[in-house]
Amino acid sequence: MLLALFVIFLCLPVPKFHEPYSTVLTARDGELLGAKIAEDGQWRFPASDCYSKKYVACLLEYEDQQFFHHPGFNPVSFVEALVQNLKAGEVVRGGSTVSMQVVRMARHNKPRTYWEKMIEVVLAMRLELHYSKTEILNLYAAHAPFGGNVVGIDAAAWRYFHTTPDDLSWGEAATLAVLPNSPALIHPGRSRDKLEQKRDELLQRMPQSKVHAPRRFDLPHLSAEDAELAQMENIPDRPFEMPMLAYHYLSDAERQHKGEHVSSTIRYDLQVAIMEIMKRHYEMNTLNQIENAAVFVYDYLDEEIVAYLGNNMDANDAAMVDMVKAQRSTGSILKPFLFAAMLDDGTLTTEMVLPDVPMSLSGFTPKNYSGEYWGAVSAREALQNSLNAPFVYLLREYGQPRFHALLKELQISGIVFDAEHYGLSLIVGGAEASLYDLVKAYGRMGRKLAVEVNENFNEPVDAKIVPFSAEAIAETFDVMTGLARPSDQIGWGGFSSSKRVAWKTGTSFGFRDAWAVGLTDRYVIGVWVGNSDGEGRPGLTGVGSAAPILFDVVGKLDGSYTYPATTSRGIDMEVCAESGYPKSDVCQHVDTIRVPNVENKMGVCPYHKKVFLDATRQFQVRPDCYPVDQKCYDVFFVLPPVMEWFYKRHSPMYHPLPAFYPGCGPSRPDDVMAFVYPKSDAKVTIPIGIKGDRQQVIFEIAHRNPQKTVFWSLNDKFIGETRINHQMPIDVEKGTYELRCVDEDGVELYRKLVVM
Repeated sequence: MLLALFVIFLCLPVPKFHEPYSTVLTARDGELLGAKIAEDGQWRFPASDCYSKKYVACLLEYEDQQFFHHPGFNPVSFVEALVQNLKAGEVVRGGSTVSMQVVRMARHNKPRTYWEKMIEVVLAMRLELHYSKTEILNLYAAHAPFGGNVVGIDAAAWRYFHTTPDDLSWGEAATLAVLPNSPALIHPGRSRDKLEQKRDELLQRMPQSKVHAPRRFDLPHLSAEDAELAQMENIPDRPFEMPMLAYHYLSDAERQHKGEHVSSTIRYDLQVAIMEIMKRHYEMNTLNQIENAAVFVYDYLDEEIVAYLGNNMDANDAAMVDMVKAQRSTGSILKPFLFAAMLDDGTLTTEMVLPDVPMSLSGFTPKNYSGEYWGAVSAREALQNSLNAPFVYLLREYGQPRFHALLKELQISGIVFDAEHYGLSLIVGGAEASLYDLVKAYGRMGRKLAVEVNENFNEPVDAKIVPFSAEAIAETFDVMTGLARPSDQIGWGGFSSSKRVAWKTGTSFGFRDAWAVGLTDRYVIGVWVGNSDGEGRPGLTGVGSAAPILFDVVGKLDGSYTYPATTSRGIDMEVCAESGYPKSDVCQHVDTIRVPNVENKMGVCPYHKKVFLDATRQFQVRPDCYPVDQKCYDVFFVLPPVMEWFYKRHSPMYHPLPAFYPGCGPSRPDDVMAFVYPKSDAKVTIPIGIKGDRQQVIFEIAHRNPQKTVFWSLNDKFIGETRINHQMPIDVEKGTYELRCVDEDGVELYRKLVVM
């Protein structure tokens, strides 16, 4: 019979809890960042593997002094309680052990009857056979009621004392030890003196505690003096609100870890500091009706997220939209990727001159943000000033299908269409990306560079997701450190503590998105500012709105770093000082720059040319139309006509070519003049005025010698002449036309165009 009873006992189900838990998010140091209430409306944190020793010492003194020595129930205590209850004619003492209380909570606190008590005794022994004493204490601590909708020691410690169980004082531990016995006492204004009385009675007993714990549990002892001090602590007032310091990170984690304790790598102090930064900028941005912003900080050496703020928590839709993961128009934020790719391709140097002129490419007409064109700029200047026209030119040279594939390798998930869908606008905001993907992509670049230049870091980097050489990354970041900082950062270089940051901004069309991404020696900081509904606002730019937040965040990060301009894998190249191209035989000034060790596909400098002059050196001549014994030559830096036309506006030191000797003109029209508008493949649209009236179409050419008179005709009908300023306004209807320009030397340009 005993054997049968024992077998039946072993077959009894072990009491288990099936209640839903809160999803809890903690920072790297264990600080609570946020929690989502459980499905049943309770703040019930998942059971932990450790416990507060002060709390356990108080709990066992108050509830179960023989906990470590009984098999699940205490026969002595049980009999004493039974006798007292029979004498009183009612239940005045429970006699339950901690194990029995765990069973009662698992059985949803059924009515207290003698029969129920016997069931609890049997199941408590079954519980003890299955779990260790430590596990039983953890089960109790995780499921004990602490008043209202607070369940478990972890939730109670935060709600009532704004701390963790491990950091409870003796007074706080004693309060939580007695509270499950009468959880209603915690409510403000309701019998708070009784709660304080029960706590103080327990504290007075603690110096002579009768709990005998095995040495491995190492329960602390409370002295009489400390007990008196603990009684002076205040009883908790209203419960603290659960923090929401990383709401969107928590919401994302909950999708995969619902009801679990999520330990993050977020730095608590940094997260709080960035929230204050965002709050300050939010107050300024709302004056311009800009509601939303997001900040994402990534430690690319340890590959850890250290700060994640998906939205301004003061914004109207803060809880609904995570702008770190949202797909938004990229603006210019992708330009460094193309820059580095072309350095590796051998088709670009950081100093190479690029055309910065109006252009129309397959119907796409990129414009610089300022509306101005510089004619010719170095690649360095083009990136630092985020000029659109030069980068559209570079993308055409590199190939948009190649760049599209490159963005896929960088894991930019917003690239969902094929290359033809985006066209050349891909580099100036025609695509979408998330702040999360961009920061991770820049972080992988920083990680690959660190392998080469940081002697304390030697981790492998997957070349498939970092399709750049370390040298190309170093050169690109070096250029990015030269961007002009926001106005409140002027003079930053004069402070020894200032950090050098490789950074880039972006602004989408219509002022809908402002981006800023920056890299230090360890971190990537990404910032997005705008309105989540896509409403654009005047003045919403990367430099004006996102960059100030970026540098405020940089100021909160540790460490400083100077990005190297070279790595051991680069080589020196001699280039023409004026053009940045590999030097030719006629280049007069040469510089040495560092480039990736790849095949040179640029050729030599195309802009320095030997030009034949007459005997007076005042006129150009063609070799076949001037006496050989009288001609001489000189070397000129010669830009194409349209580039020259814009360039010399901003470069007074530029020396244009001399005029041609009378009767000895150029052999090619393009050597003298070129169309600024329209381009060869352009379709011309008739502008409409404010009042809805049709406006004139203005055509324009660039001439090496603006003093020359140019004669204009449309469909062989003379329409006028220009001098100095070669612009011609024309009234035209829709249709197909032939536009012809002839200068006084007989040089002729011809263009066929369609007016829409």
